[in-house]
Amino acid sequence: MKRLLTIPLCLCAAAVMAQEPSEYNLDGKLYPQINPDRSVTFQFSAPQADKVTLNMGRDYEMAKGERGMWTVTTDPQVVGFHYYTLKVGGLDFIDPAGYTFYGTSKYSSAIEVPEDESDAAFYTPHRDVPQGDVRSVRFHSDVCGEWRRMYVYTPAGYYDDPDRRYPVLYLQHGGGEDETGWIFQGRADIILDNLIAEGKAQPMIIVMNSGYANVPGSTDSFDAFEQMMTQEVIPFVDSRYRTIADREHRAVAGLSWGAKQAYDLALGYPEYFSAVGGFSGIIVVGQFDVRNPGIMDKTRRKAAYNGIFKDVKKFNRDYSLLFISTGQAEGTLLKDMSKTLRKDGLKNVTYYESPATAHEWLTWRRSLYNYAQLLFRK
Repeated sequence: MKRLLTIPLCLCAAAVMAQEPSEYNLDGKLYPQINPDRSVTFQFSAPQADKVTLNMGRDYEMAKGERGMWTVTTDPQVVGFHYYTLKVGGLDFIDPAGYTFYGTSKYSSAIEVPEDESDAAFYTPHRDVPQGDVRSVRFHSDVCGEWRRMYVYTPAGYYDDPDRRYPVLYLQHGGGEDETGWIFQGRADIILDNLIAEGKAQPMIIVMNSGYANVPGSTDSFDAFEQMMTQEVIPFVDSRYRTIADREHRAVAGLSWGAKQAYDLALGYPEYFSAVGGFSGIIVVGQFDVRNPGIMDKTRRKAAYNGIFKDVKKFNRDYSLLFISTGQAEGTLLKDMSKTLRKDGLKNVTYYESPATAHEWLTWRRSLYNYAQLLFRK
């Protein structure tokens, strides 16, 4: 078993010493504001409305004040990223005072409840850290019959040395999100910039695609994903970027539903990948059922993915890493899954549990932080 990397936490410390506007507010907008106790105060102008509701995990009824200004302060929130919407007359809409993020299958407003500064350092930009580039890249998929977009991160220095080649991490979002999630909510580029600058991770390219990919005319939102990735995306990236185009220098990971897609790619197409990470997601064996993933059933497990778990010695030779992570508040299913695989004799299984978090972006930022440090090392 590989050494488990951890992030120092000080969850009891007050991260916000004074009321301050959310970092996602538009220029000049004072609300929402994060309070010292991690509650959040919202204001919204709707002079003609009879009722305004804030939804952030639950509904909060706003109070109407002078000149039709509605206000509410939430309960103290856990640190990390939170989506929210406003509602007037039964219509949900985004807050015009802030930036929007694609999540929960729609664009939503969001706030970030800050952690203690030292805990948040790994996903915070620093002036002395060289920054990589993130580019939006369009490509045509014949498999899907459409133009598509991927986001590609290249590490600092990529354009300075035209002879250097890099390993590649394919990184997938979760259900209800898209290819923007790992940059705007997950801060993957900042995490890698910091890790690489500290010498904790190898410089690598990260490719982020939409997990929604279907054959034209199909109602299955995912039936073309694996074919698109293996037949189009990987060859496209290898031809356009200076990659080390072999399985030993290619990894995949994803969160939630994207974790399932990562497992399906890495275990279903072993000729392409040597490492896989699943953040808050299960290895599905047989019919999908989150309550009964089948991974605990040895007969079904040995038959999965063309019997890839059957020859333990070969699996240990072929895969440098099978990384499983979860938030502490998500339960023990993934911990049990990792224990089961280790009992089978899989030596390169690494389990990480994010302290005091649930199915949320802080869990996945921490997971990427730990996973990236284990990739592409001899």
